[in-house]
Amino acid sequence: MNRVVGNPDAQGGTGQYTACMPTTALRAAAAVAVSAALAFGLSGCFGNPLEQIVNQGVEDAIEGATGGAVGLGEMPEGWPAEVPVVDGEVLFGASGTVDNETGWAVTIQADSAEPLEQARQQLLAAGFDEDSALAEAGGTGVVAFSNPRFDVIVTAGNDGIAYVVVPAGQ
Repeated sequence: MNRVVGNPDAQGGTGQYTACMPTTALRAAAAVAVSAALAFGLSGCFGNPLEQIVNQGVEDAIEGATGGAVGLGEMPEGWPAEVPVVDGEVLFGASGTVDNETGWAVTIQADSAEPLEQARQQLLAAGFDEDSALAEAGGTGVVAFSNPRFDVIVTAGNDGIAYVVVPAGQ
């Protein structure tokens, strides 16, 4: 049931990185991230015949609570084509709108041995600028990027790699 994705051909843009996200974008990112965390935490691998019913219940509960669209095993609808993702199994996808600004989140069980570095290289190749403060911190498991249209935060952990995408500088 889970979809496997590949890296689409990204059309890069250029632009300046905005050091801090505005309130609207931050709220959208928070709503999407909370949705992602809830779904990911509640949707573990259910090893019984009720898996489909439970998964649908989780999706419906999160969509009702957040007003966003949630999918287990699917990329979120409207995911920006210019934001590449690592190859792997999609575990969770969500989108949400706050103050007419849409944000997206996706968690992927990556095929790569070093998914965070792969994501970093893909975003740089797509024309995103890396947040130098996070880059200098190193080893944090978090990277942030921006182009004129989007801010992207990528985190890596034992359960996969998560992307949160919000409009830039709104």
